[in-house]
Amino acid sequence: MQQIGEAEARRQARQMVEGCLGRRIARLQRLVGRRVDAELRQFGLTAPQLEVLSELAFFDGPARPSEIADWLGLERSTVSRNLDGLVQRGFVQVAATSSTGRTTRVTVTEAGYQALADAEPAWHRAQAWISAALGSHTAETLDQWLAALESDQPTHRRDDRADLGP
Repeated sequence: MQQIGEAEARRQARQMVEGCLGRRIARLQRLVGRRVDAELRQFGLTAPQLEVLSELAFFDGPARPSEIADWLGLERSTVSRNLDGLVQRGFVQVAATSSTGRTTRVTVTEAGYQALADAEPAWHRAQAWISAALGSHTAETLDQWLAALESDQPTHRRDDRADLGP
């Protein structure tokens, strides 16, 4: 590896800082996440917890944390951390554990369904803020970007869920 001088290193760093799409997308996620979190705070939920809870409610049945992670494109540890908070609040419960204790399935409780219903107006406010700031075609644009980037990624899609075995 060739040694470079401080000036060249700073030039490279500036190029990375100013030209990085990933950095911009991460900043956008943080800005949106803060707004959603602020709206949801009164309901005892964070944006990531709402994402996990709504995904599990949409599935409508006991699911393994690894399945939820696949659906959302998240690390299993991230899903488990969010599930722990949802279990503590009584929004999710363990529905079944294998005899070895290695496989757990979780499901939404009545309190979890109520939390979703209670949080819906706050979620709508956050969505309206995002749409007003970014434009009416934001969802379609994001869907196009996601489809383009996910095309070569092995993930479970919502349509595939009926085919998932026990």
